[in-house]
Amino acid sequence: MITVRHLPFAQRGRHLIVLFFFSLVLLVSDFRGASFAVAAGPEAKIKGEFGPLHDWPIIPIAMMLMPDGRVFAYGTNTNGAQGSKMHYAIWDPSLGTGVDAFEVLPNTTETDIFCAGQAHIPASGQALILGGDALVNNRRNYANSDVNIFDPATDALIRQTQSMGFKRWYATAVTLPNGEHVVLGGRNDRFFKGTKTVPATVATYSPIPEVRAADGSWRTLTSAASDYAYGALGASSWFYPRAWVNPQGNLFILAHNGYMYNLNTSGDGVLTKYSNKIQSSQASLSSVMFAPGKILTIRKDRKAIVVDLNNAVKPIVSAAGFLAKDRQYGTATVLANGQVWVNGGSSTGNDLEGAALESELWDPGTNTWKTTASAATARLYHSASLLLPDGTVITGGGGAQGPLTQLNGEIYYPPYLFKTDESGEFALRPEIIDAPITQISWNQEFSVEASEDITRVTLVRAGAVTHTFDQETRFFDLPVAQAGSIVTVQSPVSPNLAPPGHYLLFVWNASGVPSVARIIQMG
Repeated sequence: MITVRHLPFAQRGRHLIVLFFFSLVLLVSDFRGASFAVAAGPEAKIKGEFGPLHDWPIIPIAMMLMPDGRVFAYGTNTNGAQGSKMHYAIWDPSLGTGVDAFEVLPNTTETDIFCAGQAHIPASGQALILGGDALVNNRRNYANSDVNIFDPATDALIRQTQSMGFKRWYATAVTLPNGEHVVLGGRNDRFFKGTKTVPATVATYSPIPEVRAADGSWRTLTSAASDYAYGALGASSWFYPRAWVNPQGNLFILAHNGYMYNLNTSGDGVLTKYSNKIQSSQASLSSVMFAPGKILTIRKDRKAIVVDLNNAVKPIVSAAGFLAKDRQYGTATVLANGQVWVNGGSSTGNDLEGAALESELWDPGTNTWKTTASAATARLYHSASLLLPDGTVITGGGGAQGPLTQLNGEIYYPPYLFKTDESGEFALRPEIIDAPITQISWNQEFSVEASEDITRVTLVRAGAVTHTFDQETRFFDLPVAQAGSIVTVQSPVSPNLAPPGHYLLFVWNASGVPSVARIIQMG
């Protein structure tokens, strides 16, 4: 069992994983010797491979990648029961997946951050945690209006003095182009029929968005209230509303019922509804922004759709094929190459009967799906998946409530990490020798040097995932004019496309293999 502890700051490494390569059983090591084995077969070049199941000290219902490469996670206590008022966890991937790679810290804020909203604070790289759970008459799943910040420099979770104007449970927070945050949706009170000793309560919601300024102050978008876009209606649109900054600098909202909205967050806010809509979905299905202004959204009946926001008049909708499996509570993750990997989920909801162990990969270049590696265990409600700086994906959790209490995780190794022969061996990776170590701006040229010729440079925004949704992540291909060990590329042109924050910079060799990422700040 992993005990609650706090390692001194100086003992925590900041190195990223270095991969050493063996044949069928591959050893992954970092600079200090932490290691774990990965068994890969001849199909690894096509399907990728999962590493072994490993223990987690909590169920990682929510995960955020920090600027130092560590993962901040929260969701349950150390027994896997609902109760984020007690603990949160930090995982250092450079230490492997053993006990020493995890820290479990006491939550001293008096806020239960179970099912909170979350986003990165661009200037500092800190984690902004909004709302969460509350007890009313000893009944859970009400809401609070608290604001908390996790600081990776000290590993402290700190309650802020200024709270939101509304209580929010299952809200979405989005980083705006100016570094502010808008929070929308969430439930306030829950329905409870009451007992002889406990009074009944009626379900209420928080359909008015709010904006948090960089100084921590709040303003309410009173003119943008909507029960349909992010409130009680619209197929439970309050449930982690699907929202992103669009190329015009406003907020795009894709309601679970298929209606689409534009939210201008200036002043008191202006909400407009687009004339077109798409097939309905449900809150348990995933959506993700896979390219500038382009969203892949999974709808009912395994149907995938691309919503292109680059047209200022209205979104352009196109078909993106069908998944092989119905993946309620599965998660879509943008990989280092811009493809979208979807894992977990079940055709029967939060139930093992229809659980999908096989994962799937969508290629936006060909608009096709293929089945990829199978996991060791189901990932259902309250599971999450997050891209890591070494190009792998950590997937973990599930439970509280669920058929399994998943105090564990697995690491997925995508096909681009393997040799293209039948050996199942990891490919040799290029190494970034020199890249920006300070903040870069938009539409700025910068140089990158690697250990071999660079043929491609990609940029992925650090993720923040919970409840099948990672609204923070974005992907960019930075054109390389001519391959070489030193190349000059240009950053995205505006914060409307690439909101300020921290990004993973990958370089690729001629074999299509990525480096370990350099984490850079844009803003």
